[in-house]
Amino acid sequence: MKTDWGWLTGIMEMSTHNVLKFLTFSAFVWLGLISVPTISNAQVREGNPIDTLRKQKRDSNWNESNDSEDDVKDEGTRIRPHNVPNNVPNNVPTGDRFFYSGNKIFPDNVQKLNLPPPPDQALATTKQVPDEYMVGPGDQFLINFWGRIEDNIIVSIDSEAKLFIPRLGVIDCTGKTYKETLKQLDALISNKMRGVSFSISLYKERVFKIYVLGAVNSPGPLEVKASTRAGEAIRLASGVKSNGSSQFIEVRRGRKVIYVNLLDFELTGNFQSNPFMTDSDVIFVPQLSDFVTISGSVSKTGPFEIARTKNLPEIIEILGGLTVNADQTKPYRLSRVSQTGERISVNIIANEKQRTSNRDVLVDNLVLQHGDEVFVPSSPYFIPSRSTEIYVTGAVKLPGPKPYRPSSAIEEYIGLSGGFTDRADQQSIVVQRSDGSKIDGTERLAIEPGDTIYIPERTFKFWQDHLAIVTTFLTLATSIIVLAGK
Repeated sequence: MKTDWGWLTGIMEMSTHNVLKFLTFSAFVWLGLISVPTISNAQVREGNPIDTLRKQKRDSNWNESNDSEDDVKDEGTRIRPHNVPNNVPNNVPTGDRFFYSGNKIFPDNVQKLNLPPPPDQALATTKQVPDEYMVGPGDQFLINFWGRIEDNIIVSIDSEAKLFIPRLGVIDCTGKTYKETLKQLDALISNKMRGVSFSISLYKERVFKIYVLGAVNSPGPLEVKASTRAGEAIRLASGVKSNGSSQFIEVRRGRKVIYVNLLDFELTGNFQSNPFMTDSDVIFVPQLSDFVTISGSVSKTGPFEIARTKNLPEIIEILGGLTVNADQTKPYRLSRVSQTGERISVNIIANEKQRTSNRDVLVDNLVLQHGDEVFVPSSPYFIPSRSTEIYVTGAVKLPGPKPYRPSSAIEEYIGLSGGFTDRADQQSIVVQRSDGSKIDGTERLAIEPGDTIYIPERTFKFWQDHLAIVTTFLTLATSIIVLAGK
């Protein structure tokens, strides 16, 4: 009997077909699994794996949706932009390679300008930074990019005076000014990112501690910004004492000593006489050395230290020269302490024609001494042209123009001028109007814009004063004799 194996053959054929289908399905499943990005156990613990994958894609440095059809894959993970030649190495920091269709060059963990800067720190928009500003650790710079790319970054100078820009490089800022630092940054960015527009500005200046010592009203440590000058730091210490120097202030910077002359800065605006402060500076204000006092019709009155010059014309020139109401036809007056301790007064004359006494001194032969007082006389009147100020001249400590104040009396303008001098004749004040008319200043009257207040000096007449004293003494003696006889 012949056995029929057809049924078995059919079963085997069906099984083989099913096996092939099973193997094919398994292969597709296996290929799908290996194409899924790996999720770490830490990511699974953090939350939903799908959200984690989405975050990874969102934080990537390229955007598939913006890639053109001409883009080709580079290194299997990034897409090379169509406008970058294939022969450009991947490590060349070009704008096209960094900014794939508008993406950012700097990662999100780099500090950026996402919020408006604090008002007191926004130097880039609130004030101009001087070129001579010395940069240092803690200074922050804002760099803005625009054009084909849009990005910004804030970078800081580290404790070793290095300024690092991610993906671009580092520059050394040791001993560099603001202008020199900008020049270095400009060269670095221009060489590494061709065809990209950018701007650089100081975003936040550093803060550090200095010391202000010596003849100041509040000595001690201060926290200041790098844009603070020596004069500002001294004002923060409540200013120089009355017996302190303003011409020979020292800034001790390590082993180096820088001299500050606030008088020169006030008169000429010379910034070299009022430098910027830097980390750990020590400002020392010494006591006044040998000095003279200049008053009267000089632009800047007060004490002047004579360590460098004792020449009166040179000193007056340093102090800004004579005022417009100075009377150059009259001699200056010098008050000097004699060897016996008494103060004597002599005239300082410009030439022999002005000599009235053997005690008069030619200005060219005069050598000033410590404690001398020099007074420059003023003209009796000065009529300003179309002026709205009040001019106070004569025997006041600070003669010159004063701002007009409605309803202010003569006494107030004299107070603004420092008050009367010792030789002021307070009973002979004269007010001259801008139209030329004269009014007795001892009367109560309204001061008008353009008026000139003149306070004359008392003339010392030796024989008259002594005659009055002798007369008074004789009268008193006669009265005593008469009373005694009774």
